[in-house]
Amino acid sequence: MHICIIGMGPAAMNAVQAIREEDSKVRISMFSAEACPPYSPPCLGHYLCTGDSDPLFWQGRDPGRKYDVHCYPGDPVVQVDPGRKQLWVQSGQVYVFDTLIIASGSSLYAPVPGADKPGVMQFKNLSGAQALRNMALENKQARAVVVGGGFIGVEIALYLAKLGVKPTLLNRRGWIMPRLLDPETAAYVQEDMARQGIDVRLNTEGTEFGGHDRVDSLLTHSGERLRADAYIAATGVRPNIGFLQGTDIEVDNGVLVDEWLQTSVSDVFACGDAAQARELLSGERRVLGLYPVAVEQGRIAGQNALGRKRVYEPQTSMNSLKGLSFQLITAGRQLGEEVVFKGRDWLQKFFVHQDRLQGFVLLGQVEQAGVYMNLLQTQRPLG
Repeated sequence: MHICIIGMGPAAMNAVQAIREEDSKVRISMFSAEACPPYSPPCLGHYLCTGDSDPLFWQGRDPGRKYDVHCYPGDPVVQVDPGRKQLWVQSGQVYVFDTLIIASGSSLYAPVPGADKPGVMQFKNLSGAQALRNMALENKQARAVVVGGGFIGVEIALYLAKLGVKPTLLNRRGWIMPRLLDPETAAYVQEDMARQGIDVRLNTEGTEFGGHDRVDSLLTHSGERLRADAYIAATGVRPNIGFLQGTDIEVDNGVLVDEWLQTSVSDVFACGDAAQARELLSGERRVLGLYPVAVEQGRIAGQNALGRKRVYEPQTSMNSLKGLSFQLITAGRQLGEEVVFKGRDWLQKFFVHQDRLQGFVLLGQVEQAGVYMNLLQTQRPLG
């Protein structure tokens, strides 16, 4: 039996671990677009600020030898034929599989003209974090323009500020992180960012990255042209599933999967940032793009690739923003009655619908986050 895994991130590596816990002989091959060992995305911020790469490689530098896996880093899959059970990689090789696990992750998506020009940077992968760190170390007075005021954009700006860079963050809405925070909570975050030297510009949209051979400016909707030493696109992410075009595998935003994380084609599974699985609270299939979800889905996909029938228990979203002078955790959705508690430097918001917790925001006081997350995940009546 030959199991092929597209990707070498947390979901893929947890699939490998699950397989090896039950079968030490099955042949496994892994393919990755990045020419480096598997790394942990949540550790990119630590690496960016400190240069310490050891926590990144949580599976070591040679997971192929560790788990007896054939690894092909830097040789991404470009086409899949699930009917013939074949895949093609960029180097031209063709591989035949018995079972396929799609754990290809996601990439930053920037629907801004010129975003593909040389010099437009990102923070979603290791090479992007390395380039940003090198830029900051080489120029202690560097200025950066970050396009996108969502979670990723805010996180990047905070890390750059800690390295001495002067970031300007553009957000087209009237408050930052609008998908996760309400205006009142966002104001706390924006004030803290300002104290750290970040210039936050609300209701400001980047319309084009200027320059011919290389980016040299960013044009805004008001006609202002911003110039900096670094230009960073952080407007959103998209699953890496282009290689599935023209196949019978059903896709939407990501690869559609059932309760066993199987796709519309038998013997093909998907997990992690590439998978669109059932979400707990809405009941809809969504791409959550979260590390704990990728870990859990990877283990289940690995077990089911061996023929098991383990059901994936739907999860909900939880985000913890690092880099602020206080802790911030958001979870679930902001639906129903809003219950608010706040003090001089802390804020807690809970959202309740039909006697069940739907979501919460904790700012400053996060000690009971595990208790609230349990109430959210189990959907027990609050009484």
